[in-house]
Amino acid sequence: MIPLIEMWRIFCLLLIGGPAAFGQGGLPDAVFQKIPFDEWLKGGEQNPIRCSMRILPARLSAHQRLTVMVGVEVDGGEFVKRPKSGQIVVFLEIRDRDGRVYRTHRPLTFDDSQKTSNLAAIHFEQTTFMTPGEYQVAAAVYDVLSKEHSLKRMKLHVPEIAHDPLPGVWRDVPAVEFVPVSDPPERWYLPEITSRLYLPVRNEKPVRIEVVVNESPTEIAMRRTGRVSTRNMGNLIPALKVISQMTVENGPVNVTLLDLERRKVSFSQEEVKTLDWERLKAALVENDPNTIDVHALENHEQNAQFFVSEIRKRLESTETNGDVPLGLQAEPKKVLIVLSGPMAFPKGQDLRPIEAAPEPGSRVFYIRYNPPRPAISPGMVGRGGRGMGPPMPMPMRSVATEDSLARTLKPLAPRVFDVTNPLEFRSALAGIMGEISGMR
Repeated sequence: MIPLIEMWRIFCLLLIGGPAAFGQGGLPDAVFQKIPFDEWLKGGEQNPIRCSMRILPARLSAHQRLTVMVGVEVDGGEFVKRPKSGQIVVFLEIRDRDGRVYRTHRPLTFDDSQKTSNLAAIHFEQTTFMTPGEYQVAAAVYDVLSKEHSLKRMKLHVPEIAHDPLPGVWRDVPAVEFVPVSDPPERWYLPEITSRLYLPVRNEKPVRIEVVVNESPTEIAMRRTGRVSTRNMGNLIPALKVISQMTVENGPVNVTLLDLERRKVSFSQEEVKTLDWERLKAALVENDPNTIDVHALENHEQNAQFFVSEIRKRLESTETNGDVPLGLQAEPKKVLIVLSGPMAFPKGQDLRPIEAAPEPGSRVFYIRYNPPRPAISPGMVGRGGRGMGPPMPMPMRSVATEDSLARTLKPLAPRVFDVTNPLEFRSALAGIMGEISGMR
């Protein structure tokens, strides 16, 4: 006999590709065609299946998107009467101020060996990227066998960022995008989210932008566990994806990931338009901080100098002499953007600074993503969804950490941006884009 959850999966697959009556915009879900969702909306709220809906305040995420979490909680007692995993399905609809409709659904599952009488509740949580505006949110909890349903509705206001350093950045993204549930490294990059931020760099003179990311663990005390590396990559990879979406009028953007522990370039891509996710993913999976080859530990005192040598290569001139022939364009000005957490090398490292001076007209930026202290979770939004305040991250203080990378870069006179949250990164990126646009 086919389990109920597998029957539901097959049912959903058969519907994919069916006609969608959404017209321009919005996000249809074909499975909604098999339930009278619009009729339920006309009938108002009902609660034969005990449940509640709640919404977290909008906050700015590492992907530079306003993130809203919609949660539906179904009382555990409902599963005593409905003991089959997947028997209850949550349908979620968000409608924007222009009437565009965005829909998704998910069955609520649990271990078949688990006693339903022991379930306190089962939660549906949908992380959603949203642009500022007014929304109507509706969630239906549906029993696929008895055909019973409950319906909850809320109004939601997503506010603008006060004094936004990057106004217009969401010009080309949908009002609503559902973020899939995933594990690292997909969670860091979100390959399913393909919409692009609007990040124009209007530079008159040609430039060559080199983005260098340090993907190595950045605190010695927790190096063996990989926990700091994982947390840091949860900031650095979204930041890299954002930076790669800059549209530079006159010049390429090149990207390099450095594995300092293994002293290798783990990923590189030139003239980036869209990052090659499959190659980047392979590099991230391969360079697990918990599985260091014994040969990589040899000459580990040269890890810092490997970083210095790779930085030097990306700043080297491509000209054979200083004279530019008549009629030919001068070499592009160099822009280096280093993205890393504060790096503390073990004792015995060769920490000699780079032996190079910044070329006239070049720019060097160091975005140092400091690990924050854990934030207090914000409270849920009550009915009506207002009173959320500005979509800012919760206050966090950085942990004081030694940074050896800054010492090696000192001769280049980098402009250092200390970042602990997405809003500070947003301000740093705005400053960098402004400087590049004004290069002469």
